[in-house]
Amino acid sequence: MQPTKSIPLSATSVNYDDPPIVELEIDGIAYRMDTGLGSAVAVSQREAGSWTWTPVTEGRWDGRRLRAKGLDYEVVTALAEALGAVMREREELGTM
Repeated sequence: MQPTKSIPLSATSVNYDDPPIVELEIDGIAYRMDTGLGSAVAVSQREAGSWTWTPVTEGRWDGRRLRAKGLDYEVVTALAEALGAVMREREELGTM
């Protein structure tokens, strides 16, 4: 079996024209999460007053927890709570 090659997260690999799954602000920094392949999510950020999103990391969502290297625990926890709420809402609406 060949090892899978991961595609590095870049601004061209995320479609910022589509709405994000989650978008929230923490300490003056806006974060957004966009869909990836499988359980992957792309996490991007931008400073207050900026229009340009910068890819930060690719996270993994297992339905309960978000794993995202390179982000503070506080940020990962807030993103995971927001993503969990969105997923529960989608499940209730039957849009999953």
